[in-house]
Amino acid sequence: MKLVLAGAEGEAHFGILDDLKAEIPGLEIAVELDPAKVMAAVAEAEVVYGLPSAALVKAAPRLRWIQSSAAGVEYIARIPEVVESDIVVTNTRGAHGPSIGEHTFALLFALTRHLPQCLERQRERRWDRTGLYRSAREMKDATMGIVGYGAIGRAIARRAAAFEMELLAVDAEAVDPDEHVAEVWPVSRLGDLLERATVVVVTAPLTPETHHMIDAAMLARMRPDAYLIVVSRGGIVEEGALAAALHEGRLAGAAIDVAEQEPLPPESPLWDAPNLVITPHLAGASTEKERRCVEILKANLLRFHRGEPLLNEVDKRRGY
Repeated sequence: MKLVLAGAEGEAHFGILDDLKAEIPGLEIAVELDPAKVMAAVAEAEVVYGLPSAALVKAAPRLRWIQSSAAGVEYIARIPEVVESDIVVTNTRGAHGPSIGEHTFALLFALTRHLPQCLERQRERRWDRTGLYRSAREMKDATMGIVGYGAIGRAIARRAAAFEMELLAVDAEAVDPDEHVAEVWPVSRLGDLLERATVVVVTAPLTPETHHMIDAAMLARMRPDAYLIVVSRGGIVEEGALAAALHEGRLAGAAIDVAEQEPLPPESPLWDAPNLVITPHLAGASTEKERRCVEILKANLLRFHRGEPLLNEVDKRRGY
């Protein structure tokens, strides 16, 4: 079996795969992070780890399984050679919860505690809390609404509960409630969640059904004192409508870690939107998370060798 490690996600931890060679006879592991060389490397590959393109899939006629290095695999639905084939696709669901959970609250507290304004005044060497002191917010007893209650949504809920927040959630699937969320509503009740929540966190995958799911009409249902945090995928929130809502003062603030087009174009209206914090797709980043991703790959390689069901297999057509 030939495995090509074609993604830099977890590169520092690829060494933990070496002991598999004793358990999987004939296992060949090739690390190729240069896009110009990876096509030749995958010609004999049965397994690819990374975020393969359509061109890479076409260059791998023996490919049987893709282990995505990401949790979101919406790109797979755009590769007919994968969707219409027997190629199995798995993701790294469960690896990203701690890092995205922590980043979500970093974004939220940046807004509620006025950190961007404080940093700006720090650069100006100015000790000045004018306009900040009386408008700072606490999140104790505030209601957080989570859009998409999967592994990442649950990780955020655990942290929200520690801050004594109330929790609501919606999900496209019939999801069992837990100790943090008493009831998970269907997506048809998204508007109800937006009307009630002080903080709305988007953790849903990007699919045809979720594209622009939160548009101008949905944003209009949010409370004027509410915050919107987007940490899963760009394209779920209509960016022009979000910029307009912020410019018109119809939201207390927002934070995005993802954009419909990445990098976010210089002409995007989001750059100039007030009370908006932007981070460049960093929420899932941590060295600890990268190791968890490689550990999922390692566990699945053993399962693949033994003919056992793989962890985190996704529906290629639905994109999650």
